[in-house]
Amino acid sequence: MSVDEVQQTIPARVKQWAETHPDKEVFVFYSDEGRRALTCKDVHNLSTKFAAILQRRGLKHGDVVCNTLTNSPERLITDFGIMTAGCVAANAQALLADGTDLLHVINLSGCRLLIGDKTLPGGAWDLLKPHLGEIMDLKVNSINAPKLEMVEFVGVKGGGDYLEMLHQEGDPVPVEILPTDTALYWATSGSTGFSKLVPKTHEVMLLLSSQFTKMFQFHQMNTTVFSNRPLGWAGGWPYGFIEMAVPQVMTDTRGSVLDQCRLSWDVLSKEKCSHAVLTIAFMKKLAERRTLENSGDVIQRLMCIATGQPFAKRCCEFVGKICHSVANAYGLSEVGYVSSCICEKEEDFEDNLVGCNSHFGVKVVDEQFKDLGAGRDGQVLLHGQCVIKGYVNNPEATKAAFTDDGWFKTDDVGHFDEKGRLFVEGRRSDAIMHGEYIIYPSWVEKKLRTCPYISEVMVVPVPHPDMCHEVCACVIPKPNMDVTTKMIKDHCDPMFISDSLHEMSAKPAYYVLFESFPLRPTGKPDRRALSKIAEKITSIRN
Repeated sequence: MSVDEVQQTIPARVKQWAETHPDKEVFVFYSDEGRRALTCKDVHNLSTKFAAILQRRGLKHGDVVCNTLTNSPERLITDFGIMTAGCVAANAQALLADGTDLLHVINLSGCRLLIGDKTLPGGAWDLLKPHLGEIMDLKVNSINAPKLEMVEFVGVKGGGDYLEMLHQEGDPVPVEILPTDTALYWATSGSTGFSKLVPKTHEVMLLLSSQFTKMFQFHQMNTTVFSNRPLGWAGGWPYGFIEMAVPQVMTDTRGSVLDQCRLSWDVLSKEKCSHAVLTIAFMKKLAERRTLENSGDVIQRLMCIATGQPFAKRCCEFVGKICHSVANAYGLSEVGYVSSCICEKEEDFEDNLVGCNSHFGVKVVDEQFKDLGAGRDGQVLLHGQCVIKGYVNNPEATKAAFTDDGWFKTDDVGHFDEKGRLFVEGRRSDAIMHGEYIIYPSWVEKKLRTCPYISEVMVVPVPHPDMCHEVCACVIPKPNMDVTTKMIKDHCDPMFISDSLHEMSAKPAYYVLFESFPLRPTGKPDRRALSKIAEKITSIRN
């Protein structure tokens, strides 16, 4: 292989930064117990030592290793170590309390070794133990996971002992890794049931890293990124480090965090972060904290990158309170980040705007997959080098995900405007079947957000014996106001046409008040869980 080809793998890029910036701190982890940093040299040395452990345990090139660790130095090192050994790093973080989703990923990926943490009460390992049975000498023999052979316990809560132990390991046997080899499996978010696994090659991950840093205007000399997103998800991957050795700062799950807002703001100030990858919900929490210190310093420097839910015009309220600009990022696990827009002034912000893109083919089509003109909603389709070729061991899902001519079906509803900008309103699967009429929640939510009593709103379906579903508006009321559902109903009902055919009206049949919405581990609002809660509440009312 040529030098250029060698550098198109993740381990080669990690080695490159260790050689060119050995003492640069590139990963910083915070908790209430303090700060811990890893240099480029640390990341390279420790990940190669972990690769040696995997080889000693019999792992070969192409074997799959499932990692259940949460954000921590140990998670970072083990992920890079898996890839350094020529293996595939599969993310296996829990979404369901019974552990069946973890078991699903283990079996679907065909993984031979599982990385677990016995020191974390109620963590992924505790959820898996009932399924795997007794573990003898780190060996697994379970009919529930027939291909899983071994576990490697990495103590995260106990401090840095495991990483200290790695220094005593020998060096791994060099493995030839090609840019086209699979580096990792990302899991879909689980919003449609058990996760599908999305394979990513080394060359695709390096390309995504390049695109991400350009999209959000990273610069090698003066960029530091704060992220509270999981390392194993697309939103938390260290794109900046891989592309240009940009430091990434995170919360360390080894320690306790009593006040996430306070700690995050202190970190943004102390580490002089230029970018922060956050959910809109967390941005809102920060903006509501009037007592945060060093606000002016942080605001002048910080760009917030919004992830996890459709963009809203109200995000303009964050400018001047926590940051100087907000960037909205539209992406999928199957693709990576597709497009973005950077907004600084109030007129820049528009509901559901995701901007323009320059590295994907994007089109909006009708049910017959014919292109739609500007202003017309349809399904967003994608085509490009970073789009997956198929899901792991799931030919049915792969076939369903692509058109006959090879375009990826996002299942997202969107449209272009006359300027060629893309707007994405949410998943088609979020659509509410109201008789023969389809109601898209984002459109109703946009209307309801204009109500002076509403701080946040999500529209979900609740069962109806004749109509299939009724429309239920789940509302977080404005703080410091004595808001009732009658006040909201009286204000909002006139926004909708009360057609004589009930199913043609998008007017909510129910308004339900919440203090907060349930979230998935990714930080995204859990629309499915919210719908189940609303179903129980409305059934009692009936």
